[in-house]
Amino acid sequence: MSGGDRRIQLDKQGRNQYYASAAPSDALAYGSSTISSISSHAFEQLVCRWRNRLDYPMSAADYTNGLDAIRAGLAAYFGLCEDSAIVFAASGTDLEYVGLAAARDGRPITAVLLGRDEVGSGCVYSAAGRFFSEETATGARVIAQAVIDPAFDGIELIDVAVRDESGLPRTSAKIAAELSSHVEQAKAGGRRSVVHVVHGSKSGLTLPALAEVERLVSAHGDAMTVVVDACQLRITPATVRRYLELGCIVLMTGSKFAGGPPFSGFALVPGRLRDSAMPLPPGLGRLAIRAEWPSDWPGADCLDVRGNFGLLLRLEAALIEMERFAALPAGRIDEVSARFSHHVMGLVRRLELAEVPGVGGVSCLASGTLRTLDLSARWPECDFDAARLVHGLIARHSRHWLGQEIRLGQPVKTRRMSDGRIAGTLRLSLSMPLMAELAPLRDDLLDERLGGDMTLIGAAISAATAATLGQDQPAAA
Repeated sequence: MSGGDRRIQLDKQGRNQYYASAAPSDALAYGSSTISSISSHAFEQLVCRWRNRLDYPMSAADYTNGLDAIRAGLAAYFGLCEDSAIVFAASGTDLEYVGLAAARDGRPITAVLLGRDEVGSGCVYSAAGRFFSEETATGARVIAQAVIDPAFDGIELIDVAVRDESGLPRTSAKIAAELSSHVEQAKAGGRRSVVHVVHGSKSGLTLPALAEVERLVSAHGDAMTVVVDACQLRITPATVRRYLELGCIVLMTGSKFAGGPPFSGFALVPGRLRDSAMPLPPGLGRLAIRAEWPSDWPGADCLDVRGNFGLLLRLEAALIEMERFAALPAGRIDEVSARFSHHVMGLVRRLELAEVPGVGGVSCLASGTLRTLDLSARWPECDFDAARLVHGLIARHSRHWLGQEIRLGQPVKTRRMSDGRIAGTLRLSLSMPLMAELAPLRDDLLDERLGGDMTLIGAAISAATAATLGQDQPAAA
């Protein structure tokens, strides 16, 4: 739990602000859309690996060697070419600075952020080159929302919606057209654009479609750099490689679908962007350590040379889960995802809820492993703020209510109700560790397990909603 910002700190109950623990938990963990706790599998491997080193400080050399080993593991998992660069950071929000550093060429920057409600909440600041918190992962005390370095002063931030007011995803073509228009306007003003697209948003959206991204790159070339927010890591290695071939930067984290402990992140950068990048601005020294950037990145010598044992452990845990997931048959992954979706829809029907719509006709790792429930469809009083209370009650009291701790994904803003309030939601998601646990089960046992889990989750949602709204408890699922 060391080497991160305040989001990683534990309360008196041993939970961080997302209710995740530092140690393995026996909770029903369907909340990997928000964050994960470390699995027993990864925890035991790390204990074996580091048991005799825990009382020693992490030297800069050991940190460098450790991150280089993780780079090799990630390169093998994604099938990367040798030219690709890998940058590490303490969170997905911190990774936004990588995109800015890679795109900077002396022209003023226009950052086009897609779906601010469906990506990390701090990205609206980090995408604009500003501090998103008062403390960084290096321990530096900073002024929140201040520019991290004069090189990033004057960044123009443009927000593009990913859904309409009714909560329906906008079409890929419309989003791509709006992104293209912003690039053209920026170019006319002598500015370079950093354009964000999402592959697996907080609610599982992938927009614009890869074909539209290809057309954007073809049309605008050097006028823009595309940053793919795939921080959920609900993306296949083949798709990652295609984005890199197009010259896109791909951001991912190890603490959501990957199932590693919170927080860790890594950005995959095409070699040609690294080679053409201007030297890193010194302000990044308050955010990153030397080994976290490739040895041949221009100007990286401005960063401090030391270690971050906590981040190394979190990244190692994530890689352990990724390698275990990679060993699962692709067909079985699809089957487990389909059965998960089937049982979630059964829960939706029993509780008389609705499911937040995804991109129609699209079936991928993001859409198959993450579902968003609209509580307001059953309980109109349950708006976004009430859903946050429901989420917290489930995390804190489900063991007392049901004999089983349950973790679900935090509410995400998707639509406005007729009175202007934002609808209340909760998310259910599979993770790599959970997939590895479910995949070996026979089909009948898989259905029994998922059915039992959804029954408990339904009972927890009903109890927490009744408590939040001050009503008699609705019938459990």
